[in-house]
Amino acid sequence: MHLEFSNISKNESQEVSFPEAPFLNYKPDLEKIKTLAEKYKQYSNLLIIGNGGSITSTIGLLGVFGTGGKRVEILSTVDPEYIYKLKEELKKEETLVLAISKSGETVSLLEALFHFTGYPLLCVTSEDSVLQSIGQKLGAEIIKHPAVGGRFSTFSEVALLPAAICSIDIDELYKGALEFYAQGGQNNLALQAANALWQLEKQGIVDIFVPIYSHSVFPFSSLIVQLCHETFGKEGKGQTYFSHEAPESQHHTNQRFFGGQKNIAGFFITLDNFRKDSKTEVPHGLQSLPLKDGSLYDLHKMPLSYSMYSEFEGTWEDAEKKNIPLIALHLTSAEPREIGRFIAFWQFYAVYSALLRSVNPFDQHQVESSKIISWEQRKKFHRE
Repeated sequence: MHLEFSNISKNESQEVSFPEAPFLNYKPDLEKIKTLAEKYKQYSNLLIIGNGGSITSTIGLLGVFGTGGKRVEILSTVDPEYIYKLKEELKKEETLVLAISKSGETVSLLEALFHFTGYPLLCVTSEDSVLQSIGQKLGAEIIKHPAVGGRFSTFSEVALLPAAICSIDIDELYKGALEFYAQGGQNNLALQAANALWQLEKQGIVDIFVPIYSHSVFPFSSLIVQLCHETFGKEGKGQTYFSHEAPESQHHTNQRFFGGQKNIAGFFITLDNFRKDSKTEVPHGLQSLPLKDGSLYDLHKMPLSYSMYSEFEGTWEDAEKKNIPLIALHLTSAEPREIGRFIAFWQFYAVYSALLRSVNPFDQHQVESSKIISWEQRKKFHRE
């Protein structure tokens, strides 16, 4: 994993000390997690009910590593049509329900869960929470949620348990994270990137476009956006991060990137080595057909990995010429250890970004206020 910068001055880089962080202090018991996962692997379907940090890491992990042959559904809504569809398709005897909530009182999660009573149930939640009480009364096994905020909980039971149930190598994943964590307090990649983006924010660059040039890595976009917005989007500070899968994004969002307001930077993510590759075979009878200023023969025998690189390079070079500030985070591979380092990078990036802006990395007061209003609205139902 390495960084590339363009059109960004790093002369004003600021040193900050990494604080005591709950997610660094928590040490998951990997053997216990794997033993627990083995207990529930017989279910062919896994329904994960959660919101925010309870699911964003799992979405990314399942996207890049797959589900181990299981059907996995992630329910983070009370959309009645979607819940009806899941109940119709997921048979009780084949489906494990995994409910995850640190607070244990997220109303929409509880509502969704009540539509799946009678299903085998496993709960990850805090002690003395409403979800714990519900789980106990329904005969569920209860797993203690660590004292770690959801968005920083990747390397805990929150994400490692569903990953292990889906046969993902959590040992290698965690080793990668520890390798990056060991750089804490040093001028690591995350601090370099956080410094660069902080300097840009002070210059009025407040929109950050994150194109991800890997179909399997793209599902981590939700975790990246959550870490950035909840960790340092506070006290009138912080940037807006929006991500699209590339090169598809070049057919729509590049218009905004190049032609819209000049308050934007690019934070590209690429993959150097794909796990599978293949060459484009242009049938002999078609090779002479004209294409742009060449012919279809120009595509013959070209590896798709090279095509992906060409798509990235085209957008990167065009942005360089237009003097748009750019960072690229290049992943060596999509193997578990490198993905562990990748997740740890974004955790550190978010915390450093908060410290540079002098805001608390570990609270999110504005997330709670709308939940209070929604609860008050629900209570009107039986009054009217």
